[in-house]
Amino acid sequence: MKKSSLFKSAALALTITALSASSAGASGFHLIKKGDTLWGLSQKYGLTVDQLMDSNNLSSSLIYAGDKLRFEKRITIEKGDTLWSLAKKHHTTVGQLKHVNGLKSDTIYAGQKLIIPAFVLVRTGDTLWGISQTYGLTVDELKRNNGLKSSLIFTGQVLKVNKVTPDKSTGYDADKIIPGLTPRPGYYYTAEEPRKFILQSANDDYYFTRVEVIGAGTDIGSLKKQAQNELRLLGKVTELPSDNSLPFYKGSEFVMHAHDSDVQKNIVVKKVDGVLLKFTIHFRNAEESEGIVPEILKMLNTIEIK
Repeated sequence: MKKSSLFKSAALALTITALSASSAGASGFHLIKKGDTLWGLSQKYGLTVDQLMDSNNLSSSLIYAGDKLRFEKRITIEKGDTLWSLAKKHHTTVGQLKHVNGLKSDTIYAGQKLIIPAFVLVRTGDTLWGISQTYGLTVDELKRNNGLKSSLIFTGQVLKVNKVTPDKSTGYDADKIIPGLTPRPGYYYTAEEPRKFILQSANDDYYFTRVEVIGAGTDIGSLKKQAQNELRLLGKVTELPSDNSLPFYKGSEFVMHAHDSDVQKNIVVKKVDGVLLKFTIHFRNAEESEGIVPEILKMLNTIEIK
């Protein structure tokens, strides 16, 4: 074969390789190059070496040029994990975790694998809109998360695709805050008035939760006294530990309880995404509540600030 033919064949092979590497769209894979190391790639993609090894079923840290390395962040669910706790830990949201993993409900199981939205590698033909649809984001969120001034992106560019919730801990306009929640079948969630929302059972009016947005900088002590006065109308007021086995109560400013012969009521004040919320949980003083209330708390645990 002539030298020119060899050159043309080599060039054609390189072209085919380049096309095949870029035709799949935004990807969670990295084509390993000479000089790459797991440690270097872990720093580039914001993962640990152990996470890279686990995602790629590697028994050692040896990698080879030409191989593909998955850099999606994958975790194994442990006992006690919830979508809400995992979303908070990994700086994403319950809605995005469900979208990326194709989950139809909030139920997850120990041992189950979950993809955590982290980074993608831009391929030829990708657009911000297409990537946003895959990862449950808006184009504006993608641009903001990656410091982009325009919608122009480039092949080989690495983009953050986790849904970052803006930190509102330094102040917010309570009248403009909308706590978002996805109700399960048999419940509805709606606004009652500015700053007040309700999660209501469609089958029994005794089961509902009012969600109230509290102004930034409100004194917690004053909120606690108000809650005690409200609950005294039912009976003896008890303060419950916030650090218990139910994830919704963890991290609360306080949890107060009272009941009479017909009704039980809990008042919980806690921060969600930096916004102070008051939850008034109303339910029957009956044995059936032992099965219903945990389901209500699971729904409340998915609440997000929009």
